[in-house]
Amino acid sequence: LGKGYGEPIAYEGALKIKECTYVHAEGYSGGALKHGPFALIEGREGKQGSTPIILIILDDEYGPQMRIAAEEVKARGADVVIITDDASLAEGLDPNPIVIPRNGPLTALTAVLPLQVSYISYIIDIKQRDAYISSIYVLCSSYSILLPLSSDFHF
Repeated sequence: LGKGYGEPIAYEGALKIKECTYVHAEGYSGGALKHGPFALIEGREGKQGSTPIILIILDDEYGPQMRIAAEEVKARGADVVIITDDASLAEGLDPNPIVIPRNGPLTALTAVLPLQVSYISYIIDIKQRDAYISSIYVLCSSYSILLPLSSDFHF
């Protein structure tokens, strides 16, 4: 989910997740959450467990609205991952947010980096495949990287 400059980054992130993990993902505007996607969020009791929701919460005019969206999906039982340029926006929602540097109107562009290098895709892939494979090859755009399946891996 993203809003403002974060919205096209949410679309790009969903595309990268689909390309890298073969898991269905959709990018949405934070304002469109209640127009369908909200009904699909499941908690731990769900058939597949908690729904992972990745939110891009930037310290801009949409930050407070995106924080409310994060609170709403968390209340539904979703696993929340937050990419932000201000860690205080993730307090109480994500104990380990991905903090990106501030760069004015270009800040949203740095939010795509954790998605393009497949960090989040890698985590989703681990949740989907557990320990059945020892490594994965991830092809993203025009480059390939090998990410070992190891608990020692840190981005």
